[in-house]
Amino acid sequence: PGERFVRNRSMRDALLGHGAFHDALEERLGCPPWSVILFAGLSVVYLTLQVLQRATVRPSPTVPSGDKGDAVGSEREFRAFQWRWGVVYATIMLADWLQGTHMYALYSSYGLSKDNIGNLFIAGFASGAVFSTVIGPFVDRFGRKAGCVLYCVLEILINALEHFDTMPPLLVGRVLGGISTSLLFSAFEAWLVSEHRARKFPEQWLERIFSLNGALNGITAIAAGLLAQFLTVNLGMGNIGPFRGAIALTVLALFQILPWDENYGDRTAEVSASLRLAVGTMSRQPSLWLLGIVQSLFEGAMYTFVFNWVPLLEPLAPQSKSPFPHGLVFACFMLCIASGSSIFELAGRRLDSRHILALTLLVATIGLATPVLATSFAAVLGSFCVFEACCGAFGPGCATLRSRVIPSNIHSTVLNLYRITLNLAVVAGTKGSTVASSNTLFAACALALALATACQVALNADPRVRSAAEVAGKSD
Repeated sequence: PGERFVRNRSMRDALLGHGAFHDALEERLGCPPWSVILFAGLSVVYLTLQVLQRATVRPSPTVPSGDKGDAVGSEREFRAFQWRWGVVYATIMLADWLQGTHMYALYSSYGLSKDNIGNLFIAGFASGAVFSTVIGPFVDRFGRKAGCVLYCVLEILINALEHFDTMPPLLVGRVLGGISTSLLFSAFEAWLVSEHRARKFPEQWLERIFSLNGALNGITAIAAGLLAQFLTVNLGMGNIGPFRGAIALTVLALFQILPWDENYGDRTAEVSASLRLAVGTMSRQPSLWLLGIVQSLFEGAMYTFVFNWVPLLEPLAPQSKSPFPHGLVFACFMLCIASGSSIFELAGRRLDSRHILALTLLVATIGLATPVLATSFAAVLGSFCVFEACCGAFGPGCATLRSRVIPSNIHSTVLNLYRITLNLAVVAGTKGSTVASSNTLFAACALALALATACQVALNADPRVRSAAEVAGKSD
């Protein structure tokens, strides 16, 4: 017992930052031991979830007995379609994440003040709020593939503008960034959903693609951190390196997108008419605006978390000779996102997406309420990991519900209307971080998520959000 007590105490010292054992381990690792142990543990969790996904049987959609041959062909075609989509999505998201790793550092190296850097970020979100009203109808009328191509062209131009070290070209880049972000989160999804239906794949299989998107989002974020390190340090490009890498990846994605088939919303409607149609449909269909509220509240809280987790968590960390491991903690969060997507996929084999989303929002509320009530580093870090896992489950869950309730002819328009309130919420959260304490901001985020949970419960009562299989079962 005595030897076991000494051994356990040494392990606690290694984790919490005390004693000679901790110092020796930290010197060998080059960072606080707790961060490496956390990353290793979360990696095991993610790999375990991957094994479970492949080891367990996925329920297949009900297929009439006379159509079994077609179903086999559809499954094979679907997997090929999913693979081609996944390659493009991973390339696009890797380029997007790559820019975020060093954007603040790049602007700081140009000698810009903190206020000017903040103004650049706000300009991007404000641009997204303003241009969202016209981007959606434009994409629905002139083509979703055209919107994806335009996104790539804008991103190449934006990353080229990042090479200038003065405010005017950087400001132009951020304004264009607001437009490209609106395209990223509307044109690609609208094309995917329409193409999926054009190929007559079962509606239930959309959940599999959205779950893949969530997992790829987390994986590419981790890869972006490693690639950014390689470009800035190993290749000696400095802070501009990730932006050059993003240009190369976006060009690669552009050539992958060009062979896509085009699909449209309402090609005959003017932009103003599409906007009026979308607003009118939302006013008559409560499920549309309820889902928009849920998405805006959750993603507003998520972006506020992104801006404020460091100043809250860093002072609570155990004292260490090495600096706080921002990159490794970020990688841990991305592992949580990837794990959350896998959990959504596994849970989706037994529960409908709308119920999973309600549970996810409830857990996320608890996750961001914990830092307001707790001062323990382990409790706060753990709650942040739980919240990031909720982010991984929320993405595919919300996308699945959007595919059920948003009419195909106005899909991009409605998605961009959602982004107006989201961008306004992010601007408020960014400004709020300069005038309010971290505890106040996290309390506000927890309240927003509680409201989102209530809205999701109300949304679940609407028959429009039921899955196609459930509707068929009830009709039988």
